[in-house]
Amino acid sequence: MSLEGTKTRLLVASEVAEELLTQVDELYVEEIRSEEKTLEDALSQLHNAGDIDLIEIIRGVDKSSYGYDFFTILHAFESVLPSLDASVEDVLHCLLHLTQQAGRDLAVGGIYSVFERFCSMEEHRSSDSIRFILAQRELSAYAPFLSSSILAYGSDRVSDAIQKTENLIASRNEIVRSQAYYALGRLKVGEMQANVIWELLSGSASGERESCCCASILRSTISFGDAFPSYWSQIEDFLLTFVEGAPPEVLYEISHILAFQRIDLPKGVLKLLVKQLANVSPEHKGIIGNVDHLLVNLVEKGASSLALKLLESILTVGVKFPQLDYFSRELLSKHHKLLNHIVTKWFLSGDSTLCHGVLDLLHDVTGKDVELEAEMALLGDEVKKKFVSHKAVGWLFTRPVAAASFILSIYEIALRTTRKELKQVLYDPLLLSYPGELKRFFQSCIDKGFQAHPCDQLLERLQAYHSDIEKVSELKELTAPRENISVYWKESSKSMQAAYEDASRGSIIDLIATKQTLLYGNSSIYYIHRADGEQVRQEMQMQSFSHSTEMPRLNVLDPESLDYILRVYRCERMKNEADS
Repeated sequence: MSLEGTKTRLLVASEVAEELLTQVDELYVEEIRSEEKTLEDALSQLHNAGDIDLIEIIRGVDKSSYGYDFFTILHAFESVLPSLDASVEDVLHCLLHLTQQAGRDLAVGGIYSVFERFCSMEEHRSSDSIRFILAQRELSAYAPFLSSSILAYGSDRVSDAIQKTENLIASRNEIVRSQAYYALGRLKVGEMQANVIWELLSGSASGERESCCCASILRSTISFGDAFPSYWSQIEDFLLTFVEGAPPEVLYEISHILAFQRIDLPKGVLKLLVKQLANVSPEHKGIIGNVDHLLVNLVEKGASSLALKLLESILTVGVKFPQLDYFSRELLSKHHKLLNHIVTKWFLSGDSTLCHGVLDLLHDVTGKDVELEAEMALLGDEVKKKFVSHKAVGWLFTRPVAAASFILSIYEIALRTTRKELKQVLYDPLLLSYPGELKRFFQSCIDKGFQAHPCDQLLERLQAYHSDIEKVSELKELTAPRENISVYWKESSKSMQAAYEDASRGSIIDLIATKQTLLYGNSSIYYIHRADGEQVRQEMQMQSFSHSTEMPRLNVLDPESLDYILRVYRCERMKNEADS
């Protein structure tokens, strides 16, 4: 659409603010699919000519309105704001209204950069906005726009910007100080003025006690180092004391910087900051979420040892793998060598927290089973090979393919005496407990030519075991009375029903669906209420679905012995040479 056509459509709708906003919404969406972009110029020209007061109209935007999409209006306004003729007072009132409407939605973040561009269009706007903000009774509400006002100073007025920032650092209001610190590290200064910035940052840190301000100092310090790499050595010395024992707000800032900011940190600074995250509380979900992304970043950058050290530290203080879902997916799907290293190292440590971490990591894997391969470089003697094999059985008993593949990879290079023991644990308790799943796995190994001989022996032994059972299965003396069998299944059914009810209580299914109990039949009837009040009867046929899983047989045949051996394998420790 032509510029004049767009202006005409807007003018026609301008009599009612709601209709104008609806028109802006429609035009913005239309332009997304079009190469011709005229909405921004049309709004700017109409406002600057006095035909509409766009600032006042936007101040009336209601997020809950059904006539337009709030965020579409927000994006349209952001694109046109820098070109509008308006006072900073009116613009700030308008932007504050938009931030309040948006709430905690991250889409509102662009408002601050747009306000910076608006202030930079005319020289007086930066100082005017700072003066206006500081004069407000609701200072904390307007203060977040201070950094934009400071950063809008032109390159020829950097000295004024530094002076304004220094004055704001002396404020009693922590949000004002935080904004000043934030802007300080981002001012576009030359080498001559860089030292002034550094002195202000490092000098202010010693007397600052507010967590939000400390977080802003850290953020600015890292930005300053990125702009002036020659200061990294001084920054590292400064951070040694500044981040020690940091509060959660500063830890969050550290985790966010490391996870998402594309800054090439020196190794010393990187290790120092990563070290601070080692004792993060599992309750700080925002920090844990950032650490989740940080672990992936470290592995992709070739810093797997640093990632593993951080991972072990946070697991030790109570963080669980389900909280690290992104890293878990990447580890299982892309980094098999690192996965094998982690599993081998943690089983070899014997640490119950780390071993449980392996179980947590593999517990919810769906689809194709994960096959593991021990890292032989860590298993220097036969004792270690037996030890980690026992750990694999103990901790991965419910993931039999993972446990069996791990042990078979060790069997390949083990001595004859060790092989005999490994073959025994593969048979009892693994193969006896999972004859279906592991039979298929061992057969696939035979077909691939991987450890075909021991796999074939294990399957032959299983076949002999089943043959012996069949010989005695018809003896009436070994058959349980029907009454006992009936009682057993009734109790089992009650237990399963109780477990189902307990698991479903408070689940998302209860929130999105209505439960119905069918007394008979294979269909359900429901009614659709039409606009005219009429009810239409509908019938829906029930669809069957099923899911099967193999339960460990030894848990039924000999549960006490199975429980005992698994506990032994989980809890046993490897003797140190000093204990010998």
